[in-house]
Amino acid sequence: MNKLLERVKVVWDKFKSQSKKIKIAIIVACVAVLIAVASTAIYTSSNKYQVLFSNLDPSDAQVILAKLNESKITTKIQGDTISVPKDKVDELRLQLAPELKAGSKGYELMDSGSSFGMTDEEFKIKKLRMQEGELEKTIKSFSQVESARVHITPSTDSVFVKENTPGKAAVYLKIAAGSKINEDQVKSIVALVSGSTENVPKENIEVIDDKMNLLTKGINDNANAGASSETIDKQQALEKTYEDKLQKEIINLLEPVIGKNKINATVNVDLDFDSKQKTQTVLDPNKVTVSQETIKEANNDGTGGTNSSSPVDNNISNTVNNTANTSSKSTKDQQKNNYEIGKTETKVISAPGEVKRMTASVVVDGNLDAATQKAIQDSVSNAIGFNSVRGDQVSVLGMNFDPKIKDDAQSGVDALNAEVKNAQMTKYIIMGVIGLGILIAIVLILLLKRKKKQKAEEQLLDVVIGEELEPKQPETFEPIDFETQSKKTHMESEIKKYATSKPDQVVEIIKSWLTENEGR
Repeated sequence: MNKLLERVKVVWDKFKSQSKKIKIAIIVACVAVLIAVASTAIYTSSNKYQVLFSNLDPSDAQVILAKLNESKITTKIQGDTISVPKDKVDELRLQLAPELKAGSKGYELMDSGSSFGMTDEEFKIKKLRMQEGELEKTIKSFSQVESARVHITPSTDSVFVKENTPGKAAVYLKIAAGSKINEDQVKSIVALVSGSTENVPKENIEVIDDKMNLLTKGINDNANAGASSETIDKQQALEKTYEDKLQKEIINLLEPVIGKNKINATVNVDLDFDSKQKTQTVLDPNKVTVSQETIKEANNDGTGGTNSSSPVDNNISNTVNNTANTSSKSTKDQQKNNYEIGKTETKVISAPGEVKRMTASVVVDGNLDAATQKAIQDSVSNAIGFNSVRGDQVSVLGMNFDPKIKDDAQSGVDALNAEVKNAQMTKYIIMGVIGLGILIAIVLILLLKRKKKQKAEEQLLDVVIGEELEPKQPETFEPIDFETQSKKTHMESEIKKYATSKPDQVVEIIKSWLTENEGR
């Protein structure tokens, strides 16, 4: 323990002996180490658990939690999310997945209870609940649906056909956050419910969302029975795009000749989006021999006297005697040719998007003579692909535009040009400020680097000179005695001391000595 305290004291003394900068660096490093250790500990403790199931129905969550408690597995519950130790997640998912019923019970109702002693009415109700539960589970499996409820009113049968009442159904949907359901998807849900139930027509099925919006409103409209709303929107967008393209072509064609802002054009196009198949038969006037039949007959006939009965009355015995003897020989040749008119059949399938009819109206600023009007009409007709067989029409009209509109348009153009110039000026100013800021930043960075370099050099110099090197002990030398001590030297030193301490008396003694020498 004493050694540990001594070591701590040595470290503390060494820390105190360091400069201020080194002390700050050591403190920051220690704090960083402590934060890293704490973060690692928190992260390790938080990752001890992993999500088993989330977004659970309350009934499913209750069943799963009961199963986990029976198995004595520690759990962590946050809202509708259940977490367990991460080393058991995969095993528990495989074990508990069959327990999830999405909050709805379908054919599982047949597993609970016995059908012995059940009346027909009770069985019908149980069957209806099974159908509703299975439909709810199927609809919940869609990614756009968070939860669903299905209510079915069964149909009623009667011995009289007119008294039969079809069934009805209502579907409640809770849409998942950030999702939407379009008309085609609603039709799919209606088809699912109608196909899964008995005698429930599609028009008797209503779908409602969690915001009380009737999603099946107008879904069975006969006008849109053959196409979805998305298909109609796409078709209208294609028509609009084609019309805008033709309008731009007309304006680009006439503006260089007539002048800018002196022409307006409108084009209406009716496109046929039905796919059609047409069979064309072309007859060949030349006959084609299909078959030929040749018949040859030869007959040799010899006849003697005969009796023949009268054709008048078979009951009267009238006879005619022919006594003449005749003989004949005949030959017959017959040839029969069968001809057929040749024909060619061609099947033509027209792709959707064919132009059924097109109309264009062009208004030019100013009065136009007949020749100019006809020339403009012909040019526009050629530009848009005019076809008189389809009933296309092109009209060209020349009249003076409203000067106020011209002034407004000109002022609008001037304002637009001014805005463009201001935008460009603002852009240049912003670019200049950004460039100046970048230049200042570069200068500051260079100054800071230079100052940092100087500080580093000074710090390194301090470390080299004053901190890392231990100060050297001053060397001591023995005094050198140049004179050996004797009686004479001792007397001289005493006289020097006396002269130093009493200089006046020494001066008087020297004067008296000089006076005595002069008297001799």
